[in-house]
Amino acid sequence: AGIREIPMSKMVAKAFETQRRLNFQMGIPRDVKIEGLSNFVFMSRSGRPMMPTTVNFILRDIVKAYNEEENERAKRERRKPEELPHISAHILRHTACTRMAESDLDMKVVQYVMGHANISVTMEVYNHITDRSRIEKEIAKMDLVQIM
Repeated sequence: AGIREIPMSKMVAKAFETQRRLNFQMGIPRDVKIEGLSNFVFMSRSGRPMMPTTVNFILRDIVKAYNEEENERAKRERRKPEELPHISAHILRHTACTRMAESDLDMKVVQYVMGHANISVTMEVYNHITDRSRIEKEIAKMDLVQIM
């Protein structure tokens, strides 16, 4: 935890700029300063930065609304519903790390982005994630081998 700089892709930077424009269009105050920091991206309607618990409540409400609609749709179509599981900010963090690992990003880069002080934490916590992907990629290489 704490304050640190995190590199971001151009796509993420563009999404943040879009969110800032939405905040402006909705008239959300931008002049809030907290411990010398300002220019927050995710703000409540009152102009306060969103807390992680707020994000989790929003995610819970999105999943609940989707699942209710999915259950109704499945009932009409006489099929089993395909519900979304519980989603939290931590799960999204875990998913982001998974996707970075599956994309073969250098693990030192993943460690830096995740904020782990030691690479062993990154490797220990997330190594299982890439095992299946790694195995599938390695087995696919065997298809490239031709018997001479």
